[in-house]
Amino acid sequence: MNTKLLASIAIFALLAGVISTSVMQSAYAADYGTSDKAADAKKLADKKAADAKKLADKKAADAKKDSGTGKATGKAASDMVTVEMAKGTATNTECGDKCFVPNKVQVKVGGTVTWKNVDTAAHTVTDPNGAFDSGMLMAKGSFKHKFDTAGTYDYLCIVHPWMKGTVTAS
Repeated sequence: MNTKLLASIAIFALLAGVISTSVMQSAYAADYGTSDKAADAKKLADKKAADAKKLADKKAADAKKDSGTGKATGKAASDMVTVEMAKGTATNTECGDKCFVPNKVQVKVGGTVTWKNVDTAAHTVTDPNGAFDSGMLMAKGSFKHKFDTAGTYDYLCIVHPWMKGTVTAS
């Protein structure tokens, strides 16, 4: 069966689950208003989002310190670059440039970028222009792409479209 078809089916199933969860949460909130359970659930969700942001910020700072170790600092092009999909990005729609860490990388033409999924949710690494597509990357999965042509490549996670990044090959 076609990989893209399987990926489309998986994305559809995942989106259906997200929508149904959102509807159930809305119904729960309507039934129980601001009950203690609802307030506790909101506090827990807010804490998880804050923890995910702190972790993403720390990883970004660590990546900048690790220049010359195979991790990109977002400044000098390298032969090998590693990008991580930060924990909590599936539910943190405001992770911005902390969803992929580092968010903007440079690689030499002929160099390779490796994306590692350190989140618990499945993600994709997809260039909307068709240069590369990882398909669904489950937790602890990884995807490599060799950049043989100079250019700027914007990419995103199809399942979580707020997750965006850029690779510059030069």
